[in-house]
Amino acid sequence: MRFFGLFLLCFVGAAQQKAPKVALVNIQDAIVATTDGQAADQRLEAEFAPKKAKLEAGHKALEALQDKLESGSLSDDERHKLTKEIDDKTVLLNVETDQDDADLDAAQKKVLGELGKRMVAVIADYASKKGYAMVFDVSTSQAPLLYADDATDITQDVVAAYESKYKK
Repeated sequence: MRFFGLFLLCFVGAAQQKAPKVALVNIQDAIVATTDGQAADQRLEAEFAPKKAKLEAGHKALEALQDKLESGSLSDDERHKLTKEIDDKTVLLNVETDQDDADLDAAQKKVLGELGKRMVAVIADYASKKGYAMVFDVSTSQAPLLYADDATDITQDVVAAYESKYKK
């Protein structure tokens, strides 16, 4: 009987404990919202703007060639040459577009990797100080979180903590 009473006390004590605090954070939005994230975005924009302009000019040139081809005022030989030129320029433009996209993706991943490490450290410190047992990143659809009733979104709080820690 004494064992049963002890078991009941343990059960009641466990039932009275608070549920762990759970927080949500959108780490991508948090990184972009920081001063460092905005500066990195501006650097990337400045670095890749000339490439973007060149690609847009290439697309416009292709459109002009396509319009000329569709005008109907060309001989068969001219039409054949122009078609080959359009095909060749399209292939080159596609290769250049793919390469520029890959370069931009790599540059973005590098920036996110650098800033991400800092942000994760800030999130861990913030969560620890505020008593959160778990923090879920909801910035991607691949996150395993499906439902969180009592979760708190701490994204803006984390941005503020990051800014105060890394203020220049």
